[in-house]
This record gives sequence, structure tokens and C-alpha cells, in this order.
Amino acid sequence: MMVFTRVRSGQAFAVLLLSAATVSFGMLRICGEKGALATPMTAKLPSISNPRGAGYSRAYKRFPFKWNMMKRPNSLYSTVGTVGRHQQVAAASSGEVLNYETDTKGRTRLAFKEEGWNTWNWNGNKINYIESGESGTPILLVHGFGAHAYHWRYQIPELSKKHRVYSLCLLGYGWSDKSPHAPYSAEFWASQVADFVKDVIQEKTVLVGNSIGAVTSLATASIYPDLVQGLVMVNAAGRFGDMDADVTGEQKPASPSSSSSPSMTTTEEKEGSGGVLESIQETFKDIIAAGIFYSTRFRIPLILKNVYLDPEQVDDDLVKSITTPALDPNALGTFQSLYRAPFRGKLTVNDMMASLPQDMKVLLLWGQQDPWMQPEKAHQIMRICDKRGLECDYVPLAAGHCPQDDNPEDLNESLMRWVDVNFSEVAI
Repeated sequence: MMVFTRVRSGQAFAVLLLSAATVSFGMLRICGEKGALATPMTAKLPSISNPRGAGYSRAYKRFPFKWNMMKRPNSLYSTVGTVGRHQQVAAASSGEVLNYETDTKGRTRLAFKEEGWNTWNWNGNKINYIESGESGTPILLVHGFGAHAYHWRYQIPELSKKHRVYSLCLLGYGWSDKSPHAPYSAEFWASQVADFVKDVIQEKTVLVGNSIGAVTSLATASIYPDLVQGLVMVNAAGRFGDMDADVTGEQKPASPSSSSSPSMTTTEEKEGSGGVLESIQETFKDIIAAGIFYSTRFRIPLILKNVYLDPEQVDDDLVKSITTPALDPNALGTFQSLYRAPFRGKLTVNDMMASLPQDMKVLLLWGQQDPWMQPEKAHQIMRICDKRGLECDYVPLAAGHCPQDDNPEDLNESLMRWVDVNFSEVAI
């Protein structure tokens, strides 16, 4: 029997982060409008003959993707054997040795490493990242809510065959430091991504983000366009705003200050000056966040399987990679701070799309069985692209909310082709 549940898409999205225990349920409100009807993972795929509707043929004719890639054989779900055949690959400038392995379906992926990978210092915080590849277009992978750099385990070995690949743990996530009082928001994380591009990559970069990471990448491209040569959004979350609002680009969001990093003023300083009522509200939010934090850590496999089309992908390494950050002493405080993050972000997806440079190339890769960010969100972004005359491409994929791990073959094929067609090395 198929059960439909009416939820807030943002709240549903939060559950994954709750599980990660390093993020907050409240932040998930930025993932979508209220009252969205969650679709079952077995729902019929929408027609993709013209995914954006009438008048949306321009990008599809220009970039010849395979539209039949959504149909995966049933044999994909038959699992035999065990993960094995490890191999070591030396990373580029970092000197880090990466261990690759073959999964049960014969695909190469990054092996899980409990202690994490490379470390970069950002404003006094230790930020973890993965690096691979010696030449080609620099590509930075930005994870989603409750996830981390390892969530791109299938992209790192494949993309690094031809390109320089980086995968970053945002502050508060994964193996990066947990800062309970950081002013978390998409704009805040965008400043981290911008500094990473300048300090570590040192070239204009193609940004690839999933979920909250997609919104962070969009914020980076709109606020720091000189650092970005292309933008890929994979099942982007975020507040979309009014579709009837102006998206011509005439009104831009405020430019960053001379430093690309916003003030690290603590949330206590910013949010603690609103009087007794605000103090009570913040305390109440912290209590709710703590309850969520402690009540969901044992449900991570179930939660993940609800947003993956292929449940076999929810393996022990993936679950362990999400539960490990919860052991950090600052995990609860960080989770509570992330709970308040939606109230700090000022820009909607519309605002940021309106601010993109006219020559910014954009690719949407969208899992069609996502119960949280349904395909209509991608169609909405594509309508904004058409209104602004941006060069945007859209590829629907047979996957849930995280196509990079749920259907890595098709995502890798589409991403590699788009990068190869559109970019060569560009220095800052």
C-alpha cells in the first residue's frame, strides 16, 4: 500500500540533517515552500520530452543529452559480492594518498576514511577537504544538508581522470570544525567557498552543489562571479520566492565587503540583543533542536532510504560517514545554531539567479523521484533562465534527492560531457 504524507518540504529535508546530528531541522525551511505534497519514491517518472513545458526547446537542442538515461535496468538493484579491490591514487598538490575501491556493482569510488582527509584553515577553523587530479578544469563539489565531502565518493575518481577535483566539508559539517556560534547561512558558506577557491584552488572554478550545497554554490556565483566559471545545481534546495517578481537582473544583491568573508560575529552577539521575548524564543528553539538531535540518530538508514531511489546505495560506509560527526563535542551546539540558520539568510533563489552574470553557464541535474525538491523546482529555475536569457541546461535523472550517490553513472556522464563541452582552464 502506498501512503502519501503531507509535510513541509523543508521539515522533511531537515530529518536527514537531524540524523547527521550536525545540522538543524529549522534550516530545512529554506528547502522549499510550505505545504508541499511528498511524492512516493515509486511514483511514475514525469514526461521528459520537453521538461520545462512549452517554449523551452532552446537549451535542449543546443546540448544533446541522452534523455533515455532515466531508465535504469532492474539488474542495477541486484547486489552480489562485497566491496573490494582497493587501489591507491596520489592526490595532486596536497600529497594525500586516496584509497579507491570497487563497490558491489563494479563501480570505482573513494574508500571511507574515518579520520578525514586534508585540512585548510579558514578564519581559525579547521576545514576538511579532498583533492584529486593533476590537470584540467578545476571542479569544486559542495555537499548538501547533513552530508560532507565523502558524499561525492563516486565523482572524485571519475572526474579526476581529466580534471582537478576538490570536495569540501562546509563549516559545521562532516570532518570540518563544529562552531556552535557561527552565523550559518547560504551567504556565510558562500564566503567559505569563495575563500577556498582563492586560497587553495587559485583558478576560476566550476561549482557543483547538491541540495543546500547547490544554493551555497549559487550564492557564491552570484556574489563572487569572478571566481566562478560555471555552476551546476543538483536537486537544489532553497527559498524560491515569488515567481512573478523581477528576475531581469536590474536589482542585484549587495556586493560583498572588501574581504570575501562576512563577519564572524557570533550568533549570540547578533541574536542576543532582541530583548526577553527573543531570548525565550531562542531557548525554545534550542530545546526543540536538542530533542531532534537525540531522537533521530538511530533512524539514519531508514531516512536515507526514503530519499534514495536505489536503497542498496545506503551502505554501512555512508551511514557511518553521517553518524561520525555527531560524536564531536560541539555537535549539539552546532545543530542548535543551524536550526536558526533560515532566519539569517536574506537572499532567495530568485534573487541570486537575478544576480548571475549574463555569461554564466548553468546546468541543472535533477533526480525526478526527489520527495522534497520535486522537478517543478527545476522547471521554475529554467523559467528564470529563459526570462533572463541565461545559458542553462537541464537533465532529469532517475534518482532521489542525492543523484550523485543514488545514480552516479548517469550523473557523472552528464556532468563530464557538460564540462568538456563548455570549459577549458581559466586562471584568476
